[in-house]
Amino acid sequence: MPLVCDRGINMINIAICDDEKKDIVHLKSILQEVMDKYSMNYDIQEYESGESLMQAASLFHLIFLDIVMNGKDGMEIGRQMRRKSQGTKIIFQTNFGQYCKEAVNKSHAFAFLEKPLDVSVVEEQIKEFFENSEGMQDLLVDFHNVQYSLAGKDVVKSILSIPVKEIVYFEYIKMQKEIKIVTTSGEYIYTEAMNKLEERMRPLGFEMCCRGILVNLDRVMRIKMYDILLDTGGKVPLSQRRVKEFKERINDHIRDSFH
Repeated sequence: MPLVCDRGINMINIAICDDEKKDIVHLKSILQEVMDKYSMNYDIQEYESGESLMQAASLFHLIFLDIVMNGKDGMEIGRQMRRKSQGTKIIFQTNFGQYCKEAVNKSHAFAFLEKPLDVSVVEEQIKEFFENSEGMQDLLVDFHNVQYSLAGKDVVKSILSIPVKEIVYFEYIKMQKEIKIVTTSGEYIYTEAMNKLEERMRPLGFEMCCRGILVNLDRVMRIKMYDILLDTGGKVPLSQRRVKEFKERINDHIRDSFH
C-alpha cells in the first residue's frame, strides 16, 4: 500500500521502536526539535517491541528501529515492515557498531545510526529523508496569516495549507517586507524571513535562483542564459553568481527523482 495519497500527504508518520524507554524518550525529544522546524504536521508513535510495531494499523513514512530488542533480530522486523510498505524508510540504531554493514546490506536500510544519538546526526537524516523520498511534492505545507483575493474581496486566512507541487516559486517583496507565493492556482502574500523559508523548503525541492526568489525545481523546464523557464509558461531570473550552483542542484534533483 503506497504512503502517498492523491490529495497530498498532510501528516508525516514516524515510528520509534526500541526496548529501552529512555532511548525512545531521548529520540522523540530530538525528533520534535527537528520536525518543528518544518511547517508540516507529523505524528510520532512509540513501540517497545518489534511485535507491537508489526501489529500497528498505521503505515509509516519513517521508522527508527533498534537492531537488537530483548535478544530479537530488529533487522528481520525491518524486512517485514518493508514488505508491509515499500515506501517506508528505515533508520536502524544500535549500541553495536558491528551491525552497521549487515543492516545496510541485508535490510536495505535508509541509514544506520550508532547510539547515543544527537540532534545534528538526526537532523541530517531527516533532511536526507525529505530530499530522497518519493511523494515529497505531495506534501501540504502550512503558511500563516496569508492574504489573497477571493471573488474580488481581500481575504486573510490564519493558516493556509498549500500542496508543494502547486507552488511555482516564492518572491520576496522588499518594499513591503513580505513574501509572495506564486502557485498554479493563484498568488498569496504573507510574512516570513526569507532565510527561514529557504531552510524549510529546500529539503522539499526548492532552490534560490537569485536574491529573493526561491523556485520549485520540479517546475523548471530549462535554463536559457540567465532565465529559468517554468512549466507554467513563466520565467524567473537566474543570477550569474548562482548559475553553477543552481545547475548542480538541478542535476542532483533530476538524478534523485529517478532513484
